[in-house]
Amino acid sequence: MRPLTFVCLFLSLGAPLKMAGAVQPAPSLVPAPARTTRDTHVIERYSITSSILKQTRMVDVALPASFPQTGANRRYPVAVLFDGETNTTTGATVSGELARNGLIPEMILVGIENVDALNGRVYDLTPPGLSVSGSDLNQGGDRFLDFIQQELLPAVDLQFRGAAPRLLIGHSSGAILATYAAATRPAFRGVIAIDGPIALENSWLARKLIARAKEPSTPPLRYALYEAKFRWPDRIWDELAAVAPASWRVRRDTMRLEGHETVYMIAAYQGLREIFADYSRLAASAKPGTQMISHYDEVSAGFGAMLVPPRRLLVDAMSDLISEGRGAQARAAYDLLVAGYGAPPDGADWSARIADAERQPAPAETVEGLLKTPFPTPEEVRPFLGEWMGSIWMTAAQPRRNNITLRIRVENGRVIGETRNADAPPEMSGWIRVDYLRVTQNGLTWGRLNGMRPRGVMLWEGTLQGITLSGTGRWGGIAVTDPPGTERGFSFTRTVR
Repeated sequence: MRPLTFVCLFLSLGAPLKMAGAVQPAPSLVPAPARTTRDTHVIERYSITSSILKQTRMVDVALPASFPQTGANRRYPVAVLFDGETNTTTGATVSGELARNGLIPEMILVGIENVDALNGRVYDLTPPGLSVSGSDLNQGGDRFLDFIQQELLPAVDLQFRGAAPRLLIGHSSGAILATYAAATRPAFRGVIAIDGPIALENSWLARKLIARAKEPSTPPLRYALYEAKFRWPDRIWDELAAVAPASWRVRRDTMRLEGHETVYMIAAYQGLREIFADYSRLAASAKPGTQMISHYDEVSAGFGAMLVPPRRLLVDAMSDLISEGRGAQARAAYDLLVAGYGAPPDGADWSARIADAERQPAPAETVEGLLKTPFPTPEEVRPFLGEWMGSIWMTAAQPRRNNITLRIRVENGRVIGETRNADAPPEMSGWIRVDYLRVTQNGLTWGRLNGMRPRGVMLWEGTLQGITLSGTGRWGGIAVTDPPGTERGFSFTRTVR
């Protein structure tokens, strides 16, 4: 028996036997050095003694990410949240992520905590003239709004550089007071009302908002309503939408997958996106350099207060303007970035690139200039009217698929150029209009502003020979070095005249 025992012991000390069908142990997760994560909001708690309320109230303040890096002249919009003890953290997370992506401006969030979850909350959040949860008609909503406007916001402005525009975000009873503020307090340019019983007392609140909409020269308002349990009567909402002036933006959505207790996060996200839809960098990114920045002059005018463009948009604008050789404009964008968000870590590199652009002579061709070039007249473009089919290639080795159609037509006396790619996915398979079209001595040049970076105009310069239009492609309005092997070209044959 000893030899057998020896053999078994030997095998147990060696490599494990791989039996047929045996399950191998799962690999282990081995701790690794921590990576740096992006900053999140830090929420600080403060008390404020109110002579209006004759109370000391607790408020939660979440400052924007750039606050420590900016100076005394940088001011931030302020959003006031009701039910601060439960909603400030969610609101700060949502607004921080949206701002980081350049979809809303950085802002200060102020969450007002309730003195208690029942009677005190109902008293503060119910306007006089309305009964909620069995309350009388003399509740303290107006006084609570006075406290916010006359005491809380001035304190935030003084201590934390708050400024207009002002927003209110309320859920449930908070949506009642937020809607009442939308109807009676024009200082609040943006209001997000989340699943509140607005239909109480024969839609008393909704009718007050409609009455304000009908007032002559009523100030601008952006009102976003989100429903889960409680619904506006459709006819009342339709009436509001019909009478809302052009300076108002009203939006109503039903969050069908949410309940009254779960709706806050997604509604706060959607509401902030809606209130600041025209601020989003996605609303301006299709424009060339300086127009991307000037877009925010129009947005600021709509809010009645200066809004700093998104950080990511300013970085893109600087890159675009440098590639266009417009050093002075790139410098202005950089100065705005520093004032709005603090000096970037790679500031020295940006300064060197901008300085190099400033030393260059003024560009003879700019993206904005190309996009402003008038299209030819119907008579000038007559030799090219119709459809042309062929190929566009980026390298000499790229297959010629004969899958692109160029169409030149006249509509209501106006010349239109457009292309279609037969191999494009369904969502991109339609006709796409060109941004530049010019008849030249030997042929035709057309182009389109690149939807990605670099933000130049991709120009296709063709020579007409019989029924063939062929030539080469180049970037217009920018100086950019293409990857090795790039050799843009095209060849089209007329198929329909």
